[in-house]
Amino acid sequence: MDDSTRSRIRHIFLSPRPNFALMTAAEVLGMTLKDLRHEIGIGAIVAVPTRLGQRISKEELIAAALQVWPAAVIEEALGDDAAAVLPEVLRLVELRARIPRYQRDMLHVLAGWQGTTVDEVLTRELEGIASAYSGQLAGAVPDFGLAMRWPLRGAERAG
Repeated sequence: MDDSTRSRIRHIFLSPRPNFALMTAAEVLGMTLKDLRHEIGIGAIVAVPTRLGQRISKEELIAAALQVWPAAVIEEALGDDAAAVLPEVLRLVELRARIPRYQRDMLHVLAGWQGTTVDEVLTRELEGIASAYSGQLAGAVPDFGLAMRWPLRGAERAG
């Protein structure tokens, strides 16, 4: 990871500011202001009006960052500060599983096609499972609800 990416991630997650100007948000996400406005226009990123103009809340910026960078990159950039800003339930853990060889090979091929890692392919697939079974899992998995809502609070996420 380059120093610019590390710095931008740290700015998003460690800033004490409750919201960010659109230009700042675009810069730290590594996109143009035009692209950010497009994302706002289609509802992928939510901007709120303030007396200082349209802004992006810190929670919304964190949610966008989670779409831009893999969790491993974010944790690496945050280093020791990750424990202070990421809920324990969302911290990365090692998983070892025995699966058929074709599934292992399939995961590598999918990761290659998507230009990402096997970890990210599995994370995306497991997020789909979490969504599909959220009602049943909410009562069975500790802090499942927190994991599904973070970083957005209930009312903000519904918007």
